Amino acid sequence: MSTDDRNYVEKFRSETNPIVFAGGVLLTVAIIAALGAKPAVTGEFLSSANSWVVSNLGWFYLWVIFLAFVFAIFLLLGPWGQIKLGSPDEEPEFSYWKYFVMMFTAGMAGGLAFWGPGEGLVHYSTAPPLLEAGAGTQEIMPGALQYAIFHTGLSPWSVYVVFGVVIAFFAYRRGASLRPAVLLAPFIGADNLDGFLGKSVDILITVISVAGITVSFGAGITQLLSGLGYNWGIEVGDIGTVVITLLATIVVTTSASLGIRRGIRRLATFNIYLFIGLMLSVLIFGPLTFLLNLGTLTVSSYFTNFIEMSLFIGSSPEAVQWLSSWTLFFWPWWLSFGPMIGIFIARISRGRKIREVVFAALVVAFAITVPWFVTMSGTSIWLQSTGQADLMAVFGEYGVEAIGFSLFEALMPFPQVFSALFLLLVFSFLATTIDSSTLSVAMLTVDGNEDPSTINRVIWGVLIGLLTSILMVVGGFGALQAFIILVGLPSAILCAVALIGMTIEFEREFPVILSSKTWEMQSEEVSTEAGEQKLAGEADD
Repeated sequence: MSTDDRNYVEKFRSETNPIVFAGGVLLTVAIIAALGAKPAVTGEFLSSANSWVVSNLGWFYLWVIFLAFVFAIFLLLGPWGQIKLGSPDEEPEFSYWKYFVMMFTAGMAGGLAFWGPGEGLVHYSTAPPLLEAGAGTQEIMPGALQYAIFHTGLSPWSVYVVFGVVIAFFAYRRGASLRPAVLLAPFIGADNLDGFLGKSVDILITVISVAGITVSFGAGITQLLSGLGYNWGIEVGDIGTVVITLLATIVVTTSASLGIRRGIRRLATFNIYLFIGLMLSVLIFGPLTFLLNLGTLTVSSYFTNFIEMSLFIGSSPEAVQWLSSWTLFFWPWWLSFGPMIGIFIARISRGRKIREVVFAALVVAFAITVPWFVTMSGTSIWLQSTGQADLMAVFGEYGVEAIGFSLFEALMPFPQVFSALFLLLVFSFLATTIDSSTLSVAMLTVDGNEDPSTINRVIWGVLIGLLTSILMVVGGFGALQAFIILVGLPSAILCAVALIGMTIEFEREFPVILSSKTWEMQSEEVSTEAGEQKLAGEADD
């Protein structure tokens, strides 16, 4: 064994929390073994559990994410937004643009590539139960697009904000580690996080995070396979699916092992420029006036109906079925991603005020999400409604993941070139999302060390690749959907705990809600004086 190899192994041994690492690995391996040994039985269990959760706890998912949005808006507009995540004179590690690009590509961009071209079209053709207009009519177009934006817009980013701000606050103002257990700090104290309860939360979030990554990985692989099949007639069986998944795992793990500056930041920057380039290309060759009118109506409809969409639970069997396929699939997915993306956001947010974090996550991300969906889904709706292309036939044969390729085929000159670029975007977004997530999972098992060992990252990358491969072979994207609705429940509970805990913590340190001077608190009083007092107190301790 070379000196470098010994150094890698020694770093892995010295940094790893054996309880969290072993617990997370063993539970993940147990899930992999169950799926591999008894796929039919496991699939039936996932389906039954999925139905029970949707029927009995769907309301809980809706309320948690809606309250997360309310909390995030209060952080953005209220005095707590001036709290600095770090010492008063600490500067951010990254420029605001690079900071946002990494946050955006890690948190949502892969989902935009998957759902952007097709989700609005599917809602246009099938009519969500909340909408009164009939399927396939001109009147339903804004409503169809508003739902597509709703599922990847302000609500999921609010979940990321809750987890990210909580973890960053305790890490950079209380000296705690970057780990999910800090969600319990307002209740048990930051000094008691290494006990049984804290370790249990870390292990649980590790497994949930792996599940969330697996669904995103599986969605990306599904889209890659659809692109190969639709554009070039390349059909792969189960073995081919496993091979492509493992090849993607190698690329993702390699990028994650390079760290944030050498791997994730560079790949994220490449992604965002390719993303914007493809969107502008569709705008240039697409129905610009139609899209501008539709986009204006959609944004108005989105904000007008936001609360009703957020809390719509459905009373008919058809409405419940629709919710389980869409909103109550997306919400557990984003919740399962929440702690992991929260850790990544916390990792890159040191030195920033809470308002800067929330502004990037809500305002800037939304300002990119809306044009993407209006351009891509709006163009798909236009092609379908004018009879220039039957994209719903593509949906029926290949799924929503193939609609983007058929859009470029129907609209663009040199469609094969644009389809290849879109396929590259899918893969690069997939790599960025997964490698930042893999880094976060590795951080979970090293008590928040910001630079986990290469061995640690590789182990988690391999496990995620194996779990994704098995789920894809067992039941494809349907199995992934059933899986995520179940594992998102513990994360929803922890999100509720975080909302309550941080409200208590912020109100204890920086009284606002019950203060007679609620909106008279000055920016410097919160971000500088309180920060100096707290840090001085820590120094005295």
